[in-house]
Amino acid sequence: MENQKLEACYSEHSSTIFSEMLGEDENYRRLKKAKIASEKALQSVIGNEAWKQYLALDEICNELECARYKAMYLAGAADYEKLSK
Repeated sequence: MENQKLEACYSEHSSTIFSEMLGEDENYRRLKKAKIASEKALQSVIGNEAWKQYLALDEICNELECARYKAMYLAGAADYEKLSK
C-alpha cells in the first residue's frame, strides 16, 4: 500500500519536480539552447527519414531517463519513509 502512495505522489509532482530544479539554472538553459541549435543543424544535414529515426530514438532515451529519475525518486522516498519510522 505504501508503494502505491509513493507512486501517486510522484505522478502528481513529476511534471514539476525537475523543471523547478532546472528551470532557474542558467547553465541548463544555455545547454538547452545549444541542443536545439545542434538539432536544427543536424536536421538540415540528414534526410527526413533519418531525422524521424533520430527523433524516435531520442524519445526512447527520454522515456528511459524518466524511468531512471522515477526510480531514484521512489528509492529516496522509500528510504526517507524507513528513516522517519
